[in-house]
Amino acid sequence: MKLKFTFRNQFSLFTFLLIGIFTFNSSIYSQTVVEKYGRLQVNGSHVTAENGDKISLAGMSLFWSNAGDGGDFYNSQTVNHLADDWKNPIIRAALGVKETWDGGTGYIDNTAAQKAKIRTVIDAAIAKGVYVIIDWHTHAAEVYKDEAVAFFTEMAELYGNNDHVIYEIYNEPINQSWSDVKSYATDVIAGIRSKDPDNLIIVGSPTWSQDVDKAAADPIIGDPNLAYTLHFYANTHKQFLRDRALAAMNSGIALFVTEWGTTDASGNGGYNPQESEIWLNFMIENHISYVNWTVSHKNEDSCVVSPGAGIQGLTNGNLTTSGIFIRNHLISRAETLSIDDFTIDNVKLSLDQNPVKDMLSVNSTIVIDDLTIFDMNGRSVFYENINQNNPQVNIGNLQTGNYILKVSSNNVSTTTKFVKL
Repeated sequence: MKLKFTFRNQFSLFTFLLIGIFTFNSSIYSQTVVEKYGRLQVNGSHVTAENGDKISLAGMSLFWSNAGDGGDFYNSQTVNHLADDWKNPIIRAALGVKETWDGGTGYIDNTAAQKAKIRTVIDAAIAKGVYVIIDWHTHAAEVYKDEAVAFFTEMAELYGNNDHVIYEIYNEPINQSWSDVKSYATDVIAGIRSKDPDNLIIVGSPTWSQDVDKAAADPIIGDPNLAYTLHFYANTHKQFLRDRALAAMNSGIALFVTEWGTTDASGNGGYNPQESEIWLNFMIENHISYVNWTVSHKNEDSCVVSPGAGIQGLTNGNLTTSGIFIRNHLISRAETLSIDDFTIDNVKLSLDQNPVKDMLSVNSTIVIDDLTIFDMNGRSVFYENINQNNPQVNIGNLQTGNYILKVSSNNVSTTTKFVKL
């Protein structure tokens, strides 16, 4: 049978080819998270994008790799689902080193199996274009310093050329002194830097990584890309720890929250969305990246997957109350994690802050005629005639949520998305 080409056939074929071209081109030019932000850098008291832009990445941590309640999430399916469905830009692989309860499954006693788990997650994150934190997850890292140096040196040699990789070399010291932690960290950092000169390294501090003030008073010197972790659980650690964090940053060190929970410090009980929101707003406003504990189906309130539901529970949306809260937050944050161009006539504009609390400020070298703000239903909710560069307007009366800002100059307009806190 011969195919008869009518005008309709030709038009349909043309449309099909055109769609294919646009789809092909968009797949070429779409950026991954790591392509957008590059190698994360410490600039003053902030961990920033490679170009120096202040950012606040929101992501997820896996559970102890040596625990049966969390180990089954150490696969590419978890990484891919979190990246695609949760819009998760960063994942933490918590390498369980050795615990009295692990039955010999930790890294020290079962090195090959644990290393394989961690590398599976690292490889999946790199393939997906998201960041991955390699976490030496223990409360007694100095006991296993030689093993830590060897492990991180190997990881740096294998993955140091990838901007995706971040090294967290001590999860949570407890009763150790800062001088003991600092001594341990210095040796591990030297091992990493022998193979990888510039990827971000994160160091813990005493008292479950809450004593960032002690690190700020006596920081590790000589490494320009070093940050300190801050851990908290919203129902236990409140304003006192936020004050301590700000004081540490004002002293000049950069913080990265590599573990936080919506519950009590035990991880079980005390689910507190109100205090969690206070912390989330604090981290966003102060440009601190943060990773939630935890992707697991253990019967604990801080876990995001319903008890015993496994990987299918994650992919099918069988989530705990905390899991629903965190997923919604990550999805809402995804719009703010963009550094796409915001330009008029090839002049780049930017927002001074995003999310915005009260004052919306546009950085511009050209005169802006007017600003219009639309809600996500397309309704105009704000308009002001400006006629100046670097305009600043008060939007404190707008409700919390996502908005679209339209900026006009000399009859040319551009738009960007922002979040109102």
